[in-house]
Amino acid sequence: MTERRLPATLGALLALAAACGDEPAAGDADGAPDRADAASDVAPPSDAPTDDAPPGDVPSSDAPADAPADDAGPRATLTWPNADSSANSDPWLVEHHAEIAEMRPRVLVLNFVNAKTMEEVAAQLGQVVEAIAESSRYRGYENPLEPPPFFRYELAYLVDLRDLPPPPGWTYRNSTLYPREDPPTGMWGFDYERLFGAEFARRYGIPDPDDPSRFLDLCQLVDHGLVHDVWIVADADVLDAGAAEILELKPYYDENRVRLDRPLNRCAGNGCFDDDDAIPEHCTRTVRIAFFNHTRGAGCFLESLSHGFESIGAWNPGQIRYLSRYFIPWAAYGLDIRYGLPWDSWYACPIGDDCLSYPTDTSVAYDVEGVAGTLDPYDPVCGNVHWPPNARRHYDLDSPFTVRTTCLGWRRGGGPGGADVPQPFTSNLFRRYRRLAPDCMGEWLVWWRQNVPGPDNGLLDDHGAPMLSWWPFVYY
Repeated sequence: MTERRLPATLGALLALAAACGDEPAAGDADGAPDRADAASDVAPPSDAPTDDAPPGDVPSSDAPADAPADDAGPRATLTWPNADSSANSDPWLVEHHAEIAEMRPRVLVLNFVNAKTMEEVAAQLGQVVEAIAESSRYRGYENPLEPPPFFRYELAYLVDLRDLPPPPGWTYRNSTLYPREDPPTGMWGFDYERLFGAEFARRYGIPDPDDPSRFLDLCQLVDHGLVHDVWIVADADVLDAGAAEILELKPYYDENRVRLDRPLNRCAGNGCFDDDDAIPEHCTRTVRIAFFNHTRGAGCFLESLSHGFESIGAWNPGQIRYLSRYFIPWAAYGLDIRYGLPWDSWYACPIGDDCLSYPTDTSVAYDVEGVAGTLDPYDPVCGNVHWPPNARRHYDLDSPFTVRTTCLGWRRGGGPGGADVPQPFTSNLFRRYRRLAPDCMGEWLVWWRQNVPGPDNGLLDDHGAPMLSWWPFVYY
């Protein structure tokens, strides 16, 4: 499997980033879906290795009838973190992957918004936690009570980094403590390097359990299992130092989920840490830093986090090869391989263009910058973050088309000869989640993520073994 990149020049990426992040979204005025929380909303170039790897309310009648098999392996019962394992990238996660029923990641929240009280931040992020939880219930649209959420995020530390009050003449909405590069270098004006250093260790104020006289830096917090994610709360709607939706450092794993002896991938999120962002050598585990634009809501942040999942699943196919083997076809990547198209996914469609239409419910007509044709039969499977199965363009939440997709019956083999059964998909399937995650692609992504194979999913992998839940890979 070769590295997968979007057919876009760096200049185009930079232009799109400027349009989608630090400036008010164009969609705000015309009713189009809100755009990204931060300064990037497109798949970035990857530093993944290029060596080959195996490849609203919905009536209950819309739910598929087929259910996971009861004898598909051991039942998941464990919660992480726990007394035996609490840190990202712990070998315990690999050893007990199939037994994990619930993850409770601990979040370090950094509030830089001068006008936002800590109580307001906690309440707003509580809505995010609720949306993530609902989105992690495997096929939860079938039953409002079962299964329980896989992810139950905990806002473990809320750090007040506001100016109280701001200095006279201060024009930014983010505080003086917001780590700006002056002048900006690389892709981001936000100085990620500073989050890893002694200055911010003091600001976090979390003492070393073994030596309470000193504060732990970010890598040490991750290593001790005290922090699993960092969520930056800031304002991205006015001119300030731009940041990524989510950046991630992550180890590589082979097809058997054995960690590879190589440096962490600095591009495991939606973008890369800048070359001049010095990451301490004692950072040896996954570090996830996400940006929450406080003027947006749960849906936009869910989109940012979901881009991070796309990154480890498709944009970096050498990151966790077990995951990519299945995620790529499930998420409508690999169009070049499946259909002989000159691009990997519909992300090649320029933002704002209607590139797709559906002459029938089993076909798609495409026109991407003059490259046109029709695919029949066509199966969009489960689609991806920007592209629901019936989408005409990026961010299309209101497509009138009904299409047939194997998403609901993926790898269940309910058809002739063990083939997956295509079932109708319409935008009404995810409308029930509009109130829960009302902005950006939120309503769609709650439903999409509910189709991510969770614990005890009843599916089989290519070797005939029970398919592992995909969610623990986030913290490998």
